[in-house]
Amino acid sequence: MWRKLYRKFKFEYYKLMRMKGAASIVARGFALGIAIEFITLPTIGLVFLLLYPLNVLFRGSFSAALIGFVIGKLVLPIFMIPNMKLGSYILGQSASNHVDHGGAGFWAFIAWMKKYGLAYFTGSAVMGIFAAIVSYFLVYAGLQLYRKRKARRRSASVG
Repeated sequence: MWRKLYRKFKFEYYKLMRMKGAASIVARGFALGIAIEFITLPTIGLVFLLLYPLNVLFRGSFSAALIGFVIGKLVLPIFMIPNMKLGSYILGQSASNHVDHGGAGFWAFIAWMKKYGLAYFTGSAVMGIFAAIVSYFLVYAGLQLYRKRKARRRSASVG
């Protein structure tokens, strides 16, 4: 399982690094995809429909936004409880009883979301904005480094 997850991350990484276009546009698109994924769960995937219009508005790379969206799906489970706790802290609620939704199925989850969804959504939005800012700078720096190394390898093999 870990090997498959590692291979998926590596594949998405190489797709992102080999993407054509200005580094700032690619990084902007990736950051937007990450941010959208963080606020998707409470809205049951409806925010995905905003990916293209927001990408046009922020002038990012749509392909990079999709990669960010996919990578966000792989990373988001790590952030679920911290998002809930952060949202509860921001809204001034106790987070201890928010985490367990009873495990009784879909309708129990819907009832839990009605009761505690605002706290989760708030925490996800704040964490998503933070993750988007961090990922923008990481992807931008990674693209610059990758492209410099590629140019150096190309010039060394020609000369």
